[in-house]
Amino acid sequence: MTKKIFSFFLFFSSFNLVTEYSFEFKIDKNFAFPESQAKAEANKIIVENAYLAFHDKSLIKKNCWENYLKNKRIKFEIKESKVEIVNFSEKIYRVKFDPNKINFEYDHSNYLDSGC
Repeated sequence: MTKKIFSFFLFFSSFNLVTEYSFEFKIDKNFAFPESQAKAEANKIIVENAYLAFHDKSLIKKNCWENYLKNKRIKFEIKESKVEIVNFSEKIYRVKFDPNKINFEYDHSNYLDSGC
């Protein structure tokens, strides 16, 4: 019985850790307002990866989502994203977010499910 509870705990723990995604990016060293540029780039990365709210990470789904975003106005709210500096001298930042905490005004998963 203890073994099953322990296994369930490991599965549950790993499931919770997988929901947060992290992407590193580099900004221009000569930009006058690096924090503003980092926030803008982080938001762009989140928008490009918002499909993760509907599907697992996949290059096919990501390309499909990027095609879907073209010439579309999609409203959604991102909760609890975080931007942090990884390397100050190289201007490398990291954005972290949980796709489960992206609230869309409308459900867009049907486009991705239909195969684009």
